[in-house]
Amino acid sequence: MSLVLLVLACGSEVTYHQDVKPILQARCLNCHVEGSIGSVDLSTADTVRKWGPVIAHVTQNRSMPPWSGVGDFSNDWSLSDAQISVFQQWVDSEMPMGDADGDAIVIDSVGTTLSRVDTAVSMPEPYSVSVENGDEYRCFILDWEEIGTQYITGFNAIPGNAEMVHHIAAFLVRPDGLLGDSIFDSLQEWEQSDENQGYSCYGGPSLTGSSSQIPIEQIAQWVPGNQGMDFPEGTGIAISEGSKIILQLHYNVRPENANRSDQTSLEFSLADTVTSPAAYAPWLNGIWPVAGMSIPGGASDVSHTVEADPRGFFNVLNPTLELDEGFDIHGLMMHMHRLGQSGEVILVKSDGTEVSLLSIPKWDFDWQFTYLLREPVRFEDGDALRLTCVFDNSAPEAVDVNWGEGTLDEMCVGNLYISTL
Repeated sequence: MSLVLLVLACGSEVTYHQDVKPILQARCLNCHVEGSIGSVDLSTADTVRKWGPVIAHVTQNRSMPPWSGVGDFSNDWSLSDAQISVFQQWVDSEMPMGDADGDAIVIDSVGTTLSRVDTAVSMPEPYSVSVENGDEYRCFILDWEEIGTQYITGFNAIPGNAEMVHHIAAFLVRPDGLLGDSIFDSLQEWEQSDENQGYSCYGGPSLTGSSSQIPIEQIAQWVPGNQGMDFPEGTGIAISEGSKIILQLHYNVRPENANRSDQTSLEFSLADTVTSPAAYAPWLNGIWPVAGMSIPGGASDVSHTVEADPRGFFNVLNPTLELDEGFDIHGLMMHMHRLGQSGEVILVKSDGTEVSLLSIPKWDFDWQFTYLLREPVRFEDGDALRLTCVFDNSAPEAVDVNWGEGTLDEMCVGNLYISTL
């Protein structure tokens, strides 16, 4: 029985210092402190008492902490039923404080860390966010100055303005990639098309509204509450000399943000060699970006699914990976836009057995995570990978929607962190 359950089972009084504060420290204070993205600073007892009923409500409906995935993950920062009940019991008992020096429940923090920093890249200058209230999506092209081919073995993001940086994605553009020099020409055109630093982007790293569907490999994702991560031991993503990193930032601006300037940087740990070369490999139906992925206006339950051996598709973006003998799946991240309702990634074994890798029963575009499996899962010959996305386009003003980079377009992508032997 957990310590939380033990306290409740014994009928002990639920107090701030013994029960509430440890949960907040382990699951909430990475975001809800002064200067971070959380709109309320929950680091003081007085503030927590003021917001107690709200905290009980948003934890009960599981909108906080923001966690949507169902599966066996090492970085699961959701609250258990017993932990959620602590907040409501505390409110119901008029929020007693307890003994600040007494024994408290013990809860391990889930936040990941980057064990060392070997190099860093940064936006060349501060960017002044144009919106005064709401969201802005912006991409910045960063040069990779390291010499020779190395392997990225860990990643962290340092927001320049943590009060408004909602999420960060990093994409890798290789000089030896599928499109060769033409992709660098496109990046230059997109950057020059905007009078401000970077260019507008949404969903992926392509220019907002662009007709170009450029396959670009993602190498990392960051959301508030993360403190960086080491990739699974022995694995790493190859990055060659002359590469560029596209830094995509989602800014969420509130009227009280007096400072709307940001200069975010990225930190990496590197290795000259790794045991298992790795990549973030996007899985989708290759027909969708070309022939479309129809989501008719007025339809409330539109499902798009692809099920196949993904290795041929993976090799398009990652031609250096040797996938003939299969691969290990270490983590997953799904991607849709605003019409997304739910999604799942399932490994279908050669004998018909189905292994659920990630299920998101309630999609939230504003909180997209990399879910790290507690143990890697092996993909072997004869297996298939099934990706399903469900959309709701039933709003009264709805029009037909299709695949695309724009705000009003849609996508369905399962991004897997995989490694080879």
